[in-house]
This record gives sequence, structure tokens and C-alpha cells, in this order.
Amino acid sequence: MPKFALLSFIAVPALACLASCSTPDPEQGPLQVDFGEEVSQQYRDILFQAESLEIVALNPDWTTEESRQDPMTLHGYGVRGRAILEERSLRLELLSALAQGTRENDTMAAACFNPRHAIIAESNGQVCEIIICFECLTFQIWDGTTLVEGAHLSETPCRTFDRIFADAGLSVDPHH
Repeated sequence: MPKFALLSFIAVPALACLASCSTPDPEQGPLQVDFGEEVSQQYRDILFQAESLEIVALNPDWTTEESRQDPMTLHGYGVRGRAILEERSLRLELLSALAQGTRENDTMAAACFNPRHAIIAESNGQVCEIIICFECLTFQIWDGTTLVEGAHLSETPCRTFDRIFADAGLSVDPHH
């Protein structure tokens, strides 16, 4: 066998392996979404590193001390349904829509807080729960037990959230 043929026989598969092994798969690793400064890095890390997101359709009823103690609620809000998003593209679409909404809002908000959507993420023993009200254009971030921060958003993500929730079989209260 000529030296050139032998070199090609060894080099081509080696280069192909090197190219495929050294090129990072964009479908792997933490999600990357630009929230700006609206969500602290600690909670962005939890959202981005979680291998799945739980989405929760909420009843927007006012919370009471009794409802906040009820383990069947999410911080006092009745739960209409829950679903798990494992597919990376759906998680990315949902978080990208939320991030876009945070970047678009100029701190305009109302005072109602009637949330109908929530996202729960867990990573490395830490929890990030985002409870969202598209009526007053705000959301709360909880660490599982305590309200830790809040932010404003636009109405833009609402259609994306409604579609993803509906596709997951969740019924969202229509009054938003």
C-alpha cells in the first residue's frame, strides 16, 4: 500500500473523530438565555442547569393564611395542573420568552398579582420557583419557601406560555 494511501486511511477517520469530538454539541450543557439583570445569577443558574422544568397552571385566587399552609397549593395559589418539560428546545423557548419579557418592560406594573403560570426548576439541591402574573406584568421568585425577589415583564411571553402550557395538557384560567 502506498504511504499516501495509508496516511489517508488513518488520517481521515482521525480528523473526522477529532472534529466531531472537539465541536461542542449546542444541544448539551446549561441553557443560555439573556435575562439582563432582572433575575439574579443564582436563580438564572438554577433555571439554566436544571434538566427539566415543571410548569404549573395556577388559579389566580387571592391567597389566605390557610391557603399558604396548604401543601396542595403553590405558595397559596391553587394548582390547576402540572407538567414536566424535559425537551431542551421547549425549556429554551419558555425561558427565552420570559427573558424577552423582562427586557421589554420599562417597570410598568399594576398591583393585582393574579398569577396563572409558574415555572419550577431544581438543580444541585436548590430550587427556583417563578410565579407569573401577566395582568400586572410582574413575577415573583421563590427559593422553595421564601419570596426572594421580583421583577417586571411585558405581555409578550403570554402567548408562548399559553401555547406551551396547552400543548402540555394544562388548562390556564382565561382571564388574563
